[in-house]
Amino acid sequence: MKPSIIYQEFEKLAKSLKVKIIQDKGNFKGGYCILEKEKVIVINKLKPLEQRIKALAMAFSRLDISNIHMKPVIREIITSEVIDS
Repeated sequence: MKPSIIYQEFEKLAKSLKVKIIQDKGNFKGGYCILEKEKVIVINKLKPLEQRIKALAMAFSRLDISNIHMKPVIREIITSEVIDS
C-alpha cells in the first residue's frame, strides 16, 4: 500500500476516534497528547511521509483501538510500532 493511502487511512482512524491530527513545522518529534480534554496527535509536517506515518502509528498504539474497524495493514503497522518501541 502506498504511503499516501496509509496516511489517509490514519486520518480516517483519527476521525472515527475523535482525535485531532495537527501538522505543524518545528523541531519536534510529535506524538499523542490530551489538550484541555481534546485528544490530539501532533506531527511534524517537515518530516518525510514515512516518518509521519510512524509517528501516527506510535500515537495510535497508546489508544484503545481493539474494537475499532480498520484495514488489517493499518492495525499491523500500529502493532509493529508497539513491538519496535
